[in-house]
Amino acid sequence: MYQLSRLLHDYHRDLYNHFEEHEICPSLYAAPWFLTLFASQFPLGFVSRIFDFVFVQGTEVIFKVALCLLSSHESEIVECDSFESIVDYLKITLPSLAQAQMEQTVAKVMEMDISKQLHAYEVEYHVLQDEMLDVGSLPDDSERLDKLEKTNTQLKKQNMDLLEKLQAARQKIQTLETSVENFLSRESKMKHVIRSLEQERAAHQKTIERMRSCLPSDALTDVEMTQIKTGPNGKAKAAAKKP
Repeated sequence: MYQLSRLLHDYHRDLYNHFEEHEICPSLYAAPWFLTLFASQFPLGFVSRIFDFVFVQGTEVIFKVALCLLSSHESEIVECDSFESIVDYLKITLPSLAQAQMEQTVAKVMEMDISKQLHAYEVEYHVLQDEMLDVGSLPDDSERLDKLEKTNTQLKKQNMDLLEKLQAARQKIQTLETSVENFLSRESKMKHVIRSLEQERAAHQKTIERMRSCLPSDALTDVEMTQIKTGPNGKAKAAAKKP
């Protein structure tokens, strides 16, 4: 979270100041991104591309993706003028990526190189932690603990929400799988019935041919004349009226 905050501070100062003004820390929106590699909120196709990058380039890809997503939506985020509207945009609107936006984000991730910055921020973070330990307890420890507890509570709530969504999605998938199985079963039965009818039709056709071959030629002529007189629907044709 510290590294992401420093990236925003150095590369997107307006966005960083906007977050600071509304007291939005990276853990509020980036924690589920990083913990699930963006799978909790983003489309599956986009997530699969991120997994490919992680396997090839390592975990620094998650910082690249987060920075690209935030920078590409910077103007829209800055227009949000309240804590709630910013959080809603980051959790609902931003993950609804179109195909073109996904491709643009992937292209930016491929071109970006922030490995040196991440290493510098990591060293900086550890130095700050060591300095805080050397100084000892500060007077505002209680205030910081309150903030951490609030953040922890918010993260737990987000986790519960994600679990509920995951359970609902699993139930929906099970229902769809059952429906697909039913459709496949019905399709198989219909194909079996069609094959049976075709076989029955072929058997009847062979029987008719054998019966025709057993009849004498004059009997076949009488049958054909009878068919002509009765017509294709089996009814006798009306005699033509004389003028």
